[in-house]
Parts: sequence; C-alpha cells; structure tokens
Amino acid sequence: MQTSRKMVLWLVLPLLAVSWGCTSLTGGQREGASGSGTAQANPFDLEQWPEQLESSWKTLIGKGVNPQKARELYVDAEGMYQQALQAESDQQPNLFAQAAKQFQEAADRWPDSALEEDAMFMAGEAYFFADMYPKANDSWERLLKKYPNSKHLDPIESRRFAIAQFWLDTHYKAPESVWTFNLTDKSRPTRDTFGNAVRVFDRIRLDDPTGKLADDATLAAGNAYFAKQRYLDADNFYTDLRKTFPGSEHQYRAHLLGLKSKLLSYQGTDYSGVPLDEAEKLIKQIQRQFPQESAQEREYLARAYAEVRFKKAEREWKLAQYYDRRGEYGAARFHYDILAGDFAETPFAGQARSRLGEVADKPAVPPQRLQWLVEAFPKEQNSKPLIATSDSGKTRR
Repeated sequence: MQTSRKMVLWLVLPLLAVSWGCTSLTGGQREGASGSGTAQANPFDLEQWPEQLESSWKTLIGKGVNPQKARELYVDAEGMYQQALQAESDQQPNLFAQAAKQFQEAADRWPDSALEEDAMFMAGEAYFFADMYPKANDSWERLLKKYPNSKHLDPIESRRFAIAQFWLDTHYKAPESVWTFNLTDKSRPTRDTFGNAVRVFDRIRLDDPTGKLADDATLAAGNAYFAKQRYLDADNFYTDLRKTFPGSEHQYRAHLLGLKSKLLSYQGTDYSGVPLDEAEKLIKQIQRQFPQESAQEREYLARAYAEVRFKKAEREWKLAQYYDRRGEYGAARFHYDILAGDFAETPFAGQARSRLGEVADKPAVPPQRLQWLVEAFPKEQNSKPLIATSDSGKTRR
C-alpha cells in the first residue's frame, strides 16, 4: 500500500513542482521561517520528497492538516465502530472496514499528535474485527514505527500474535507455494502466508523485546521453521531464546528442541562438525539445568548422546583413513590415538587400535618421490637487499 501511494505521488510530481515554483517566485516561505536569512526547507531535497509530495498533494485536494477536522472524523469513526459492534454478524465486516478508513483519515489530518496515535490503533482494531488482518497489521506496524513506545503496545502485540498464529494454522491446513497469489481472501496476505506469519513473530520480539509475548513469539517462530524442516533457521530462534530470555518458561523446550534441530541439521562428514559439538554441550546443559525434566527424557538424551559420539568418532576415523591412504602415518596415528582414547565406547576405537599396531613402524611422512628431479632444481636462496648497507649503518638502526 505504501508503494502504490508513492507511485501516485510521483505521478503528480510535475504539478507539485509548478506549485513550489510559484511559491518561490512570489517569495513565499514555509511556516516558522523568518525573513532574516533563516535557512528554509529545500524543495529539491530528494530524501524529503516523498513526505513533501504527500503533504502537498493532500493540501491540493483539500485534505491537509486540520486538527478540528481530525477530531470530527475521529468522533464519526467511533460512532461507526460502535454501530458495527451492535450490528448483525453479516453486516459487521463492511461496517468495521468503513470505520477503519475513517480512523485512518482522522490520523492523516493531524500528524504527530495523540489523536493520530489513537486513530492509527483504532484503524487496526477495526480492520482486525473486519477480518482484514493484513491491513490491521500494516496499520499497527506504521504506528509502532512512528511511536515505538506507544501506550497501545501490549494490545497490539497480542492481536498481532493471534494474526500470525492464524496465518500459520491456515498454511498448515492448506500448504501453498510462496509463489501462490491470494486475490480473494482478505484475511490472508497476498502471497507467502507462512513467511508473513514468521515475519510477524519476529517483529513482535524486536518491537517489544521486554514484553510478555517476546519469548512466546521467538519460540513460535522457531517451531514454525522446525515444522517446515528448516532446522538451521529453527535453531537460530531457539538459540536466541536461550540467550536473550534466560528467565523464560520456555527455556527447557528451547534447549530440547535446539538439540533436535542441531542433530537434524548435521549433514555428514563432508560438512561442518559444529552442530555435533554444540549438541553435545546442550545435552550436558539439559541434564545439569533441568534434572527433573531431563529424567523424563532420559532415553532420548541417551540415544542423542550416543549418536553425537558415534558421528564425531566417524569424523575422526575418516580423517585418519585419509592420511593413512596418503602414507602420512604420523597424522594418521594422531587421529587413531584420539579414537582409541577419547571414543573408546564407539566401534571405531577397536579398529583404530588395530590399525595403530600395523602402522607403528611406518615413517611419519612418505619419502620424497623423484628425489633426483627435486635436487636438479636450484635451491631457494634468501634474496639480497636492493640497497646494500654497511655494518655501521646496521648498528645505528
């Protein structure tokens, strides 16, 4: 909606430029500027043009700043809102939508005022009860962008959480591609219902990081990605919850689901082993921090620990075998020793000990092949300095 508004404003740019030009020719000044050399607003400041264009366009069509008119519109909108609450259920969506537009117009007629803040909130409320959730969320996002510490923050975040959860449930009931467009259902975004739901959860925790729903939104976003099998994204949210909200009631779930995400995100010996290291740490943290809860998950945690240890040993075995095949027995023995000592409970330990006995007398590095050819080339010498220096000069330096 913001994009279309800006496109309209740019289309009327020539008319507004002429208007500004006439003002400058007649020596007109902006409100608050003095005639004694005070700096005036530059009409050609590109960064301010969108706002200047919108303000000038509203003035030209008779919808400029007017506090008295804003009050009248707000009162009328309140009347429409109350009428919608008392109307029949089939009539309510249309009446709420009309009230929302009236509230928005009231906000536009008195910017940077308490009335604007209240009107923007009520516009979102009216759109919410009209089941026009994308418009409701847009209205509240604009409000929080302009008034980050708004007195309406708590009810706004509660509504947005409900909207995001509704979009997720809708997506799970009828999964759709991100390229599927919705042109009929006003309760859902135009496209990517899942992505918009997660984005709202993310915005809730960023807009109000100390709010009562911040940790709930973080967990919900992580769970949404986990359900979509996007385990790296899920793990990022679970990790953020563990670190950012240490007092959250969701700490145990964030630890347990974070562990599952790390194990599921591991892609094998050809990829990073960091998820395994972090998973092993999480298992120990779960057992230490949540003794009662972890007792109920004893079997799973035991299997997870055995899986982590096996896969870490598998990585060591692959490295040892790599050096073994290359004849670099010193490096191979190093990794076989790690397997025999640190991973004694895994099946790789016995194989490592057996191989250690076989390569015990092998040279650490393979002999140089084609040694006669290597010796045929001149040996590298230290290059001489371009400018010779005397011994006395070296002493002074």
